[in-house]
Amino acid sequence: MKRRFIQYISGVMIGILTLSGTACKKIIDLEPHNSTFTNAYFRNGNDANTAIAGAYALLRSVLLNNHSWHVYGDIVSGEFAINSGLDNANFNISNGEFTGLNVGRGYWNWQNYYQLLQQINLIINKVPDISADKFSNKDDKRKVIGEAYFLRAFTYFYMSRIWGDVPLKLEPDLDIDQAKNIPRSPAADVLQQCLKDVKEAENNLFSGYDDVNQRAVRANKESAFALEAHIRAWTGDYSGCEKAAAEVITAKQNDLVDSLNYAKVFIGKSTEGVFEININYSQSEGIALNGGGYLPTLKTPFIAKKTDLQWPVSNTYIRKVYTDTTDIRYKTFFFQPLTSEGQVIKFSNITYADGSANNDPRLSNNLIIFRLADIILLRAEALNELGRDQEALVLLNRIRNRAGIDPYNGTGGQLASTILYERLRELFYEGHAYYDMVRTGTLPEFNENFGQSRMAQGGWLWPVDPAMFKDDYTLVQTPYWIGRL
Repeated sequence: MKRRFIQYISGVMIGILTLSGTACKKIIDLEPHNSTFTNAYFRNGNDANTAIAGAYALLRSVLLNNHSWHVYGDIVSGEFAINSGLDNANFNISNGEFTGLNVGRGYWNWQNYYQLLQQINLIINKVPDISADKFSNKDDKRKVIGEAYFLRAFTYFYMSRIWGDVPLKLEPDLDIDQAKNIPRSPAADVLQQCLKDVKEAENNLFSGYDDVNQRAVRANKESAFALEAHIRAWTGDYSGCEKAAAEVITAKQNDLVDSLNYAKVFIGKSTEGVFEININYSQSEGIALNGGGYLPTLKTPFIAKKTDLQWPVSNTYIRKVYTDTTDIRYKTFFFQPLTSEGQVIKFSNITYADGSANNDPRLSNNLIIFRLADIILLRAEALNELGRDQEALVLLNRIRNRAGIDPYNGTGGQLASTILYERLRELFYEGHAYYDMVRTGTLPEFNENFGQSRMAQGGWLWPVDPAMFKDDYTLVQTPYWIGRL
């Protein structure tokens, strides 16, 4: 990283938000030490827990910035027929135009991710040296360390799916004068490090939650195994994927919510949630929707006085994926999906900060990262790849049964396709579709702008912001985008 960048991320204060009981507290001001927090700060369990809370807050900021979780994971898959007059940048992105007119460089730039990683690396570096008797609970130290390794594995996995090769930074910058530029590491090396980190997370974290208010919004052992299952599926290690997914399912710490209560899944902290980002108005964590915080998938009657719909659902996609309109998900996930302004209403828990005036809407739905249905279907995919179709069918049909559609009895390649489509139905607008399509080689079937030639050249990856190349000669552009910026 260039010097100015290192100074930027190293100067971030650790205690942005603290998590306590049911809520996140306000920003706190902590004194930095030599531009960062070292042993002067990491003295006891309270410091460690404040630090990990700050890491979750930074992750929340990264994933919510410019709707990036959904921009990267959903809109390129063809789920939406984005209104170009209202959101030209994301209309272009949905057509595979990751560069060009109105596409902001914020999607190309990973600086905020390294701000998050600086925070995580500080925790991994400093918390092990805090005496266990400085924590109020004997297990707290292990939990904080486990959560830090989970967050580092998740962050690098997320980044690698976006950019492929990324700089692999595993130590905090304790002295900015000693900071060095770091070249991009091969994606295979990054993913191997993710697996090492997730193993550390699994070894330090515990199953379930002692405090139900932390359900899903703090990582636990099941969160770590869910992440491992996704990493291994991405790398084609279906044997490892199946084993990791089985750990989540057989732990019985999570259960599917019945179809009559689907909405509870997306409000958050349900029994189905495995890992989520907290977005709760009652805890001062709601998202203001006026001004730049508009929700592009909703308008009236779900958001009072909002008449524009930036991201209507794609009729073509809906017809392709939801062939059975008796599907409970078709009825409950969407509002008028086959019109020109169909809305996704999974995330439509709106509260008004100004009461009945309805001028200040706030979104109060957690951002779902992993949930049990996702892991069940991922294990079914792995079992199919391993030739264990009968076991895969049991899992697939568990999800289909909740959705109120007929069980499936096919095998082989047809079963593989059915599992993919089940994931696309179940996880619509949950940040998985694009990666599922890339991973299974089916993206060209859903987005004609990604032909086989482009895919073979790695054209599904994003470019790196050229602004980051200044003063850092170790960086190289993502190969597909060389000469295209």
